[in-house]
Amino acid sequence: MLPTRDLPATGVVTTAVGLGCAGLFHLPQRSARRAVLDAAYDAGIRHFDAAPMYGLGRAEPELGAFLKRRRADVTVTTKFGIDPTPLARAVGLCQGPVRAFLARRPSVGEGLKVAAEGPRSGLAGRLLYTTPGYHKQSAQAGLERSLRLLGTDYIDVFLLHDPVGSLITGAPELVDYLNEQRRLGRIRCWGVTGQLAQLAGVVQSLGGSAVAQFRDDVFELPPADGQIPTEAGITFGALAQALPALRQFLAGSAADLEAWSMRFGTDLADQASLPRVLLSAALRRNTGGPVLFSTTRPERVKVAAEAAARATEPQDAEAAALSELVAAVGAAGPERTPTA
Repeated sequence: MLPTRDLPATGVVTTAVGLGCAGLFHLPQRSARRAVLDAAYDAGIRHFDAAPMYGLGRAEPELGAFLKRRRADVTVTTKFGIDPTPLARAVGLCQGPVRAFLARRPSVGEGLKVAAEGPRSGLAGRLLYTTPGYHKQSAQAGLERSLRLLGTDYIDVFLLHDPVGSLITGAPELVDYLNEQRRLGRIRCWGVTGQLAQLAGVVQSLGGSAVAQFRDDVFELPPADGQIPTEAGITFGALAQALPALRQFLAGSAADLEAWSMRFGTDLADQASLPRVLLSAALRRNTGGPVLFSTTRPERVKVAAEAAARATEPQDAEAAALSELVAAVGAAGPERTPTA
C-alpha cells in the first residue's frame, strides 16, 4: 500500500502521489489511456486529478467510466472556471485521428500545448477554451456537470481553475455556495489551483480557502513564508520542465553523466532514475497533500509508486546531490538546457 497524505483541515486522506489526467490525452486511443489509469490503480495510486478542459472535454467522462466500482476507494479532484468551447468539444469527440495527426506534425502539437494552458494563451487558446467566470452560477453549473460526467454524487476536491482576481465576482455568494455544498456532502473540500504568485491574492479575495494546488519545480524558488495561504497543498509539474532539462544537461557529456551517477549512487542513464529522484524530492517538499504526476506509459507508473515509498525515508545525500545538479545545470547556460 502506498503512503498516504492528509489534506489538513479537510478530512480528506489519499495516497501521496496522484495521477494527473490532462497528459493522458496525448494518447490517441482510449484503450491506451485506460491502460494508464488501470496501471495507476494497480500500483496503489488512489488520487486522480481532472478538469472539464482536459482532453477537450473528454477527461471527466473517461475517468468516470474508469471509476465505476472503484469510487469508494479513490479521491478525485476536478475544477470549474475554464470550459472547452463547442469547437473543442467537437474536436474532442474524434481524439484518435486528431492526436495521430499531431504526432506526425510536432510543431503544430507544440502550439496546441501552449493553447492548452487556457483561454488566456493566445488565439488558439481562445478558440478552444472559454471562462464563464468564477461566481456562484459558474460553480453550480460546473459542479452539476462534473457530478454527471464523473458518474458520482460527490467530489473530493473542487477547485477554482486558474482564476485571476478580476474574474472573481460575487465572492461572498460563491463561498457560501461552496461551503453549503460541502455541508451537503456534495464536495468534501474546495480550493484554488493556479499560478503561485497569484494564489495568495485570490485566496484573500475569497476570504480563505481549504486547499491550494500549484506548480512545484526544482528549478524555481520555493514558496516564501506565507505565500501558500493554506496548509493543505497539492503540487504538480515536478517532472514537466525539470526532467528534460536534467536529461539534456547529462546527455551533453559522458563524463558528467558518470560523475553525477556516482554522486547519486545510481545510474542516471536509466530512464527511471531521474523521475524517481525528482518525484521523491517533490514529495519531501510537499507534506500537506499529494504530488501529481502525469505519464502516457503504464510501466512508468511504477516509478511514481517507488518514489512515494522512498520519500518516507531520509534522503539527505540525494537531496544535496540534486541541489548541486540543479545549480550546475543553471550555471551551464542555455546551450546545455532546453528552451522554454
